[in-house]
Amino acid sequence: MRIWDTKGPAAGLLAAALLLSAGGCAAVFDRSYAVSQVYEASAGQEEPGDAAYDSISSYASLRRAIVQLVADHVDSAQLQFANYDGDLSQDISTACWEVKSSTALGAFAVDYISYDLSRIVSYYQAEVNIAYKRSAAQVDALENAVTTSALAGRMDRALRAGDTYLVLRIADASATADTIRAYVSGAYYADPLACPVLPSVEVGLYPEAGVDRIAEVSLNYTLEPAELARRRVDLAARVQLLAEQPPVPSPTGTEDTAEALRALYDYLSRSCRADEQAGSTAWDALAEGSATSEGLAMAMKAGCDSLGIECLVAAGRLDGDDHFWNIVSLDGISYHVDVSGGGREVFLAGDGSLWGTYWWDTSEYPACPEDYAPPAPEPPEEDGPLPEDAQAPEDGEEPQASPGPVPSPEPETAAGPES
Repeated sequence: MRIWDTKGPAAGLLAAALLLSAGGCAAVFDRSYAVSQVYEASAGQEEPGDAAYDSISSYASLRRAIVQLVADHVDSAQLQFANYDGDLSQDISTACWEVKSSTALGAFAVDYISYDLSRIVSYYQAEVNIAYKRSAAQVDALENAVTTSALAGRMDRALRAGDTYLVLRIADASATADTIRAYVSGAYYADPLACPVLPSVEVGLYPEAGVDRIAEVSLNYTLEPAELARRRVDLAARVQLLAEQPPVPSPTGTEDTAEALRALYDYLSRSCRADEQAGSTAWDALAEGSATSEGLAMAMKAGCDSLGIECLVAAGRLDGDDHFWNIVSLDGISYHVDVSGGGREVFLAGDGSLWGTYWWDTSEYPACPEDYAPPAPEPPEEDGPLPEDAQAPEDGEEPQASPGPVPSPEPETAAGPES
């Protein structure tokens, strides 16, 4: 591929040659740029003067050249063709359209591509003009998150950092805008300290289908950055205090864990009021003293995390209304806990105790087979060895009970006078 500079004295001669040329002119889109610049190959690519770029001779090399122009965010460049194998007029139209519509970077960054194809003596040249709908800075911000785990991990880091804009190259044909939103909400509910609020998420996919795509993700936290940062620090401090409320040591066994959970449950029930008109975050519950069932479940989750107790936030319905609560694990067995409860005490309950009043997608959450029952008390120790002065009974003889303490004598009552 050869790039021609339209500046300087050579430009006049080239323009004259173009005017005299009998070659055709076509355009994929209506407008074109008037300013042309020298195209420089990206790092790692051969320079235009090298043998591999002396000319474009096939559709594959033509398409690669246009893709590279887009990658380098070049506005205008002139390409030279020689001994081209195919219908150049048709191929350049198809290549411009494919790059703009079917490639990830083209679909994301390009508004339109136009071209002028001319014949000069023994070869053809084309001036390609590209208009962009994304800035060079937005293109440079592109990150790779090609695997499912990498995409989920990047959403988690974005939430923790308060990122508001991401451009990610993905390689998952099954990924949708809802998938990416689910990664954000999943990170939020998995760790209440990840972010004090759940942001709304807007997602654009370019192109909409295919394996190689670009995801443009915008996150709106509804808070100014300074307030978001303040709440982040404040929430962490309040959760630390919350962990110190249960009047039991850090749980080391099932019974200790149940006691710690009961103390945490009682504290939140006393100090946080359930109000479906209040805020819906752990910060609302702990800082404002009232929250929706979602906020109270997030506060319970934060407290369990601080105590090292396995816990997750469950979403479903209670008496027909949207509702949140928790599912905790004691010694590998799951139980329901609901701090808000709708007027009921739901603490370490099994599925059977809730089903019918509560509803949830059983495929999404672990089964809770039964209500929690505290361990039965240990039986008293057996009688110890016989005292040294006790004699073992002879064969066939009834055992003698060891004498107990001598009872105090009954006090004598004075006899009254005889009548």
